[in-house]
Amino acid sequence: MKKRQIAVIGMGNLGRRCAELLLSDATLTLAGVVRRTPAPLDWLGDIPVVGHVSELSAVDAALVCVPANMVRGQAQELLQHRIPLVECARLHGDAFAAHKTDMQRMAHLYRATAIVGAGCDPGLLSLFRSQFALLIPHGHTQTSLHAASSLHHTLAAQGIQGVRKALATEVKSADGQLQRYVYVELEAGADAAAVELEISLDPLYLDEQTLVFPVDSIAELEETNRGVLVERHAASGNASHAGLLLEARFNEIELAARMMLAAARALPLLHPGAWSLLDIPPQQLWDEQGTTVEREWI
Repeated sequence: MKKRQIAVIGMGNLGRRCAELLLSDATLTLAGVVRRTPAPLDWLGDIPVVGHVSELSAVDAALVCVPANMVRGQAQELLQHRIPLVECARLHGDAFAAHKTDMQRMAHLYRATAIVGAGCDPGLLSLFRSQFALLIPHGHTQTSLHAASSLHHTLAAQGIQGVRKALATEVKSADGQLQRYVYVELEAGADAAAVELEISLDPLYLDEQTLVFPVDSIAELEETNRGVLVERHAASGNASHAGLLLEARFNEIELAARMMLAAARALPLLHPGAWSLLDIPPQQLWDEQGTTVEREWI
């Protein structure tokens, strides 16, 4: 199967990571890079670097990796040439709705396809928030971002048998209560449940709710540059007292780039128009791997 040719527009941190991922992708390939200064980049080898997308010989779609205030102009130019695109402008709420409506108008005018807001946030985190609201329709959602630098080493947890290394941090829950998060790298064969129990019984942690998360590598956790906590709680008076929590640490550029590539795989399956990730069936983000993914994850 011939790989689809994808251009990357913009060569900041996000554009560079998208280009790097395209170089090793199974279904997509890098057609070229468009940047203000079209000088060759050694790490790209013979991949063309140009000043305008029209200078590339074959482009099936484009990833728009430019600042939010430049997205509309770049998108209009691509759509005029009927080049499908994926962008990840940082817009939320009414601003995002207005942006999508504008992109929808242009996409229909030029009979082209665009996926909007397909980055990390909006994008990946938007999918989690929407699913949480689907499962708890009457409630409230809180998203808290924090840097990995808020993590600190904890000798209390690290001194427990079975724990090789440990990091801790404090976050506020939706009702304003402090919670301690303890990340532990376990020794081979250690019992995670026993470690969690012993940490929770330590006098240092008795005064606050403590959640323990085993991780593969504390060193890798310290290198990540972003943390997020997404909480959804049922409205007061709801007898279920349901609550959902997503806690994650990640490299935001990495996840945004991977989300954009996933969206690019779905482009050929969409009719002309502007689409958000909520409009796209999840299986389409996997391209031809969809059937295998269904068997594995359902």
